Amino acid sequence: MGVSIDSKFTNGAWAKSLGGVNYPLLSDFHPKGAMAAAYGLYLDARGISDRATVLIGTDGKVQWSESVGPPGKREAADLLAKCRSC
Repeated sequence: MGVSIDSKFTNGAWAKSLGGVNYPLLSDFHPKGAMAAAYGLYLDARGISDRATVLIGTDGKVQWSESVGPPGKREAADLLAKCRSC
């Protein structure tokens, strides 16, 4: 699933711009960034969340995480490989 501090409307527009996505998108909009803050990823001073990937196992525990900073970029193939290895 994808989580963003953007509204559900913004998430929907983003998904549409990609031609749709096959996973759920959740909005961490109100209270803004509550979920991001729980993972230590909300950047309070800037009012945004860090760009990060967090893989959570079926046991509910974090298996792996990576922060790339707000302007950062992730490679889909690398993320898929990491998902398969966890």
